[in-house]
Amino acid sequence: MQSAALLGGVVMGPGGAPIAGAVVATGAQQVLTDAKGGFSLKVEGAVVLRISAKGFSPQEREAKPGETVLVLLEREAQGATVEVVEGSGYSSEGPSSSISRLEIYMTPGAAADVFQATKALPGVSNASEGAELFVRGGKPEEVGIYLNGGRLPRPYHHPNTQGGIFSSVDTAMVTRLDFIPGGFSAKYGDALSAVLDLSTEESSPVRTGSALINLAGQGIQQDEPVGGGVLRGSYRHASPVLLDKLYGLSPNFTDSPISDDLQLNHQTPLGTGRLTTTAIFSQDHLAVDTRIANVVGIYDNRSRTRFLTGQFTQALGERTVLSLTVSDSRFHEAWSFGPWGITQEEHDGFLRAEGAIQVNEAITIESGLDRDQLRLDPRGMVPFDLANWNSDAAPRVFAYGIDGVRTGAYATVRWLISSRWGLSIGGRSDRYGLLRESTRDARATVSYQVSEGITLRLAGGSFHQAPPLMQLDPYAGNQNLKVLRATHAVLALDARWKKVWDTQVRLEAYRKDYDHLVVEDPGARYLSDGRGYAQGLDLLLKASRGSFRGWIGYGYLDTKRREAKQAEVGPVPTSVPHNLTVVGTWSLKPGLDLGGSWRYATGAPVTPISGSLPDGNGGFEPQEGKIYSDRLPAYGRMDLRLSRLFPFHGLRCVAFAEVMNLLNRHNVSSYSYNPDYSQRRQEESYFSRRILVAGLSLAW
Repeated sequence: MQSAALLGGVVMGPGGAPIAGAVVATGAQQVLTDAKGGFSLKVEGAVVLRISAKGFSPQEREAKPGETVLVLLEREAQGATVEVVEGSGYSSEGPSSSISRLEIYMTPGAAADVFQATKALPGVSNASEGAELFVRGGKPEEVGIYLNGGRLPRPYHHPNTQGGIFSSVDTAMVTRLDFIPGGFSAKYGDALSAVLDLSTEESSPVRTGSALINLAGQGIQQDEPVGGGVLRGSYRHASPVLLDKLYGLSPNFTDSPISDDLQLNHQTPLGTGRLTTTAIFSQDHLAVDTRIANVVGIYDNRSRTRFLTGQFTQALGERTVLSLTVSDSRFHEAWSFGPWGITQEEHDGFLRAEGAIQVNEAITIESGLDRDQLRLDPRGMVPFDLANWNSDAAPRVFAYGIDGVRTGAYATVRWLISSRWGLSIGGRSDRYGLLRESTRDARATVSYQVSEGITLRLAGGSFHQAPPLMQLDPYAGNQNLKVLRATHAVLALDARWKKVWDTQVRLEAYRKDYDHLVVEDPGARYLSDGRGYAQGLDLLLKASRGSFRGWIGYGYLDTKRREAKQAEVGPVPTSVPHNLTVVGTWSLKPGLDLGGSWRYATGAPVTPISGSLPDGNGGFEPQEGKIYSDRLPAYGRMDLRLSRLFPFHGLRCVAFAEVMNLLNRHNVSSYSYNPDYSQRRQEESYFSRRILVAGLSLAW
């Protein structure tokens, strides 16, 4: 007779959050998962586990004694009732196609970064290795980013001259992700293209923790019950010094890029309400001997971010909820390159007061007021022509402070018309103080459930955003600019079916039209005469069967603008027609997973330089060809990851090894030139060589 042995595992839901109280059964045995989602059974030989929890689709898994089983439960389909939602979007807690926190951790090449994983979604450009989100032809500054209700304008680190590769938001703290690439609700103002709304709230006051150690850095995260609430904290230190020595990522670093992040979140119940406070303290530094345009020199960058937000939510009876959110963000950056450089202080204060009332089972009304005050104080100078960084080039000098204030009001009505029809209709009005202009927006989404598991949505509306403050200063800009405007139209199909494969599909067609874009002008410096459009098709396909799960994200984009130096409607740096991400994970056996990913993107447009003329001071002035008539080579990268989950003295351990850029593809991030522009050079991206990264994470 075979002796009984221990079989254990962890049950998690969307977002990677543990599910307490899930039922794990085999034969006559039945146990409930603990507060951390863990369970253990004594079994004899191989068994079939049945895992179920209220609100989730049940699963069956084969397992053997001595194994650690990792179970991810999906939320049950909504049956015959349509959802009342706004626009298009991906939520880590919703039934629609999305990416969960577990998938963020398991995605090869994403380095467990929430922004890098978001780039795997269709509609987001993969043409660079930066974490900034280029959404459906829009620039990163067109994306509104929120954390626990507060506005987070500076979520990126700047480890090299290519921009921020990782974010300062610790994925271990994120419990919910909402990414809305178009047609978002009237709640969100001052954003033209998209919204990324993150939450670190943890509903269960349970003591848990985790630690991560790898070749690129270390991190620790801890949750501690405090009274009836919970205090969550994390610290991360990132340094590629060891990777640089092993692989020569950049032999020109005079100071390797180093970053530190401290994140705290405290939430406590207050009667029928809850108070949540969140703080982020981050800083980074690097110095690299590099080439920018036509000059070789040392680029030095130091930055730090201080972010604090508080959100108080109060229930009044069973149908009304009031909330107040206040956030304060302070960003300091100092960079230099030869005689050029900027020291910049940025302060953003945000306030939102909101109320939601459920009139009846079919109608909900949400309305609120918000205020955003931004102060920018840059001092220093850059070349007037950013294609010429010679020390004698004509400068653009900054020595001023400038303030911009926006106040807004909004309201949205969500109406479940029937079991098949849903309607969300809303509007907002904003006053931009510095521009002395008021704007009004109307937004709506109609949803129709074709059949169980298949939903159609049509969304549209108008959106406004202030131009960058640097373009509004009285010395180097024009304070008579207009507020930027965009109109969105989105047609989306969501489908899910379970037969041989558990499959989810989201297909979206969209159109955006821009006007009042800012163009450069020799006399007025800037004018609001620009316009443009972006149209395309996005596809997200997720599938799982047995030991395999994966997704394909593809986006086709056609976009042109008259903006900046572009004198007519034509290509711009965001004109990247094709973006493809393929991710797959195979469970070779319980607790042992092999994952792979492939990312491809069309090369970004660039303006070629055909030659130069002497400037009379010993330097050269570049002679540019047709603007954005050339492209960088296409971007492609394959990553492979092997991970092993196992218990050790009460800890849940994951050991992993990851090969980044498996095919050793030398991707190009930009072009640079010699001093007289007679020779062009390809500047490679940061991960343009094969790299092996190994690490270990522990959870308790």
